Amino acid sequence: MKKLLFLCCTLSMILFLFGYLVNQAKIPKEKYSMSGSVSLGVAEDESLDKTKVIYSVVIKGSKEDIENIDVQEPLINMEYDKFMLENGPHNAEMKDAETKNPYLEIGGSFVFDTHDKTKEEIDGMKLFQGIKIIDQDKEEYTLNFNINPTK
Repeated sequence: MKKLLFLCCTLSMILFLFGYLVNQAKIPKEKYSMSGSVSLGVAEDESLDKTKVIYSVVIKGSKEDIENIDVQEPLINMEYDKFMLENGPHNAEMKDAETKNPYLEIGGSFVFDTHDKTKEEIDGMKLFQGIKIIDQDKEEYTLNFNINPTK
């Protein structure tokens, strides 16, 4: 009886571990992570009809992955692209390239026509969405800000 109980427990553990390992293999690992900030303000000409979106983003990943980035593109909410008045300037710079943990720092701005919109409506437009990355292997990655509606 003890042998049968031991055998059942052992087989259960083996099946449990096998299932766990199979599920872990199915979970894709993130190649890049993004953190950043977006601020909205009045455009430099101080026209209340224009909103300037300024963003600063840091992309992290392994040294090989960061060095493999070929193109980075800021993503805007395409529902409002017809309201864009200025696109840029944008810049990207690799930092700590000599270390084993380099990162890519991306920043820039857009100006949108937001005539007759309230601050709440402009916030709700979610004008800046994130960054699209294309690496030297021509693989594309989209990193979006978590956009949660405020209530």
